[in-house]
Amino acid sequence: MPQQTSDRPVLDVDLFSEASLRDPYEDYKAIRDAGPAVWLPGLSVYAIGRFADVQRALRAPEQLVSGQGNGFSDVWNAGRGMNVLQMDGRPHSRLRNTIMRPLSPAKLREARQDLKQLVVKRVQSLLGGDSFNAMLSLAAFLPVEAVSHLVGLPEIGRERMLAWAAATFNLIGPDPHADDLAVSAEARAFMSSLSADSVRAGSWAGELFAAVDTGRLTQTEVLQAISAYVIPSLDTTILAKGHLLHDLAANPGQWAALRQNPGKIPAAVLESARRNSVLRFFSRVAMEDYDVSGVTIPKGARVMILYACANRDERRYPDPDLYDIDRDQRDLLAWGTGPHMCAGMNLAKLEMEVLLEALVEADAELVAGTPTMGLNRGLYGYADLPFQIRRAARGVPA
Repeated sequence: MPQQTSDRPVLDVDLFSEASLRDPYEDYKAIRDAGPAVWLPGLSVYAIGRFADVQRALRAPEQLVSGQGNGFSDVWNAGRGMNVLQMDGRPHSRLRNTIMRPLSPAKLREARQDLKQLVVKRVQSLLGGDSFNAMLSLAAFLPVEAVSHLVGLPEIGRERMLAWAAATFNLIGPDPHADDLAVSAEARAFMSSLSADSVRAGSWAGELFAAVDTGRLTQTEVLQAISAYVIPSLDTTILAKGHLLHDLAANPGQWAALRQNPGKIPAAVLESARRNSVLRFFSRVAMEDYDVSGVTIPKGARVMILYACANRDERRYPDPDLYDIDRDQRDLLAWGTGPHMCAGMNLAKLEMEVLLEALVEADAELVAGTPTMGLNRGLYGYADLPFQIRRAARGVPA
């Protein structure tokens, strides 16, 4: 039960325990019910979990800053002021604008057909076959291809990108594991080794290195931009696809409705992203006393902004645990909001939409086994998802 200290609710929950990492939603509800901003003594942080309060906090970049570190380990926070996730103001805007260039609507339209063809071939190769691990054989298929295609990275190193992404996000929690430190160091070494000669000529990365020659960017800024684009784009999208596949297989009525009306594919993607927000949290530091619906967070305090908790808030979404593609979820916070909204959001949506298009066009039935939840401290998603793509039975309407 929450305790009251001064004007702040206090709740003793451990969001980094194995039980909470596997299923955080009971803890999230306890935080929402305890108050608009809840002191978690184990982390020495104020947790914000209600939808309206999270939305407002994410749109207050001058009061709640990222540039003093947005994680809970010194290793993660060592990137403050040096990567786009942990910058504020003009430096953040400058680097973010650089990262967004390959993610413009025009660039994504160019990439869409190529990515669609790739995923159609993969779906056809799995259709009617035995059960497979959807996280490896389907969810992970496009992200590395998409990032490499758009960025222009060399073949060498691509096979390690998924491990790099997982280890990097695991470092956001307290008491980093030695294995994650080693893998993250490997990722940094790879990114540091990139040069104009090692990336594809004319690609986004190639254009960035060309900007060094003209003085528009420094070598450090180029490597920061490439790293900030590649690492967050991988595991986040893979895990989101796993949730999407499981949601549709576990809700055959929703899948049938989608097959009958493929125009609902974008809504199906958004609803799964809302229900199963992959990003667990980012933290901020209050630069001044900050009011959260009557609870004062004092200047200098660290704040934990809980994306997934907000997206299951009963105050915003009726029956929030249900997967409902007809729900109005357009203001969901899975990708954040405000100046730090996920730069790769439109690419992630595109990848999930073409995956569903391929499955609908294959007239497939989706069957999922019991998934195994991963234990990443920054990201929420499956490690394994037994899955089958069956051919629809003849005579059964779609």
